[in-house]
Amino acid sequence: MRNKNKCIGVIILFVLNLILFGLLGYCKKERAVEDKTDEDRIIGVKIYEYEGNLPVLFEEWRSMGINTAFVSESLASRSEFRSLAKEKGIAIFIIFPVFYDPESLEGVPDLYAITDQGEQAKEEWVTFVCPSRQDFRKHKIGLAKDLVERLNPDGLSIDFIRHFVFWEKVYPDRTLESLMNTCFDEHCMRQFQKDTEIDIPRSMDTIPKTANWVKQNCLLEWTQWKCGLITSMIGEIAAEVRKIKSQILINVHAVPWRQTDFGGAIKIVAGQDFAKIAPIVDFLSPMTYAHMAKREPPWIHSVVMDIHFQTDCRILPSIQVKEAYLKDRLTVEKFRASLTEALKPPSQGVVFWSWEALDSEPEKKDVIADLIN
Repeated sequence: MRNKNKCIGVIILFVLNLILFGLLGYCKKERAVEDKTDEDRIIGVKIYEYEGNLPVLFEEWRSMGINTAFVSESLASRSEFRSLAKEKGIAIFIIFPVFYDPESLEGVPDLYAITDQGEQAKEEWVTFVCPSRQDFRKHKIGLAKDLVERLNPDGLSIDFIRHFVFWEKVYPDRTLESLMNTCFDEHCMRQFQKDTEIDIPRSMDTIPKTANWVKQNCLLEWTQWKCGLITSMIGEIAAEVRKIKSQILINVHAVPWRQTDFGGAIKIVAGQDFAKIAPIVDFLSPMTYAHMAKREPPWIHSVVMDIHFQTDCRILPSIQVKEAYLKDRLTVEKFRASLTEALKPPSQGVVFWSWEALDSEPEKKDVIADLIN
């Protein structure tokens, strides 16, 4: 009896120690976040084209507290834009899309990722390249290196670095089974079997049959392999551009799904494993467009917290400025609430999508000035 009580006491002590160390780790993580000052925050804006007066634009950004611009290659290529950014202390991140490449797909349709129904991976404007094609991957890495060498940005913001999914129209009532899964082309199937040593029966003689067999018999291995394609691509891009500019910052645009959303679709469908991606990059930027996703503003903070508990990476939520896809208006009040949620620790700041939208709604600029400055 004494030995039994002693064992119970040891178990209780062990559990208490686990709780204590967990709390200490949590507090340590929270203190690290609290130590950040307002000056450390990134207040960013996405901007793709601009035809107006650039000096006036940069003055307005500074007055609003914007210190970072996430820009298209075409805008970053303008020497006046780069010079003014340097003069005004605005960091430049070039947005670099990876597997969304309509031009390549138009030229070589065989590059299309293939869905579990045997169809090309496209929905409305969203079209995706198969992520296992080595020639395409090398081509994209070369383009990233060229961008950094020519334009010397402060950061590279890697976009469309996932498997095919039109997440912008995936609403809370959807299920994992209702989402398309990719890629099931012959190239991916051969590579998956080679890398995992899993043999798909020859009787699976159609893509839907093959996809169903994979999901029924080796979903875990399939998911890990899919995530590996994305993580490795991020790693290869980061490694190569850092050879050119060692201090360049790397940001990744993240699908704004929490670990349990849609039955784990962030990994199973999108192939984004934040715990694996985080050590490679400087920022993870979930595209927390609450209005578009039919979510309330507190959802933004919940996505940030979900990623925070998976990683030690700095998290930079991107929020929506104006309605998109849905007809009901994104009000000033909802925008204020979204920005408030986005700025809550452990967030490292906020990115507005986009300047074009913000410039059309001056009252929302007033909200930024009120909450940021």
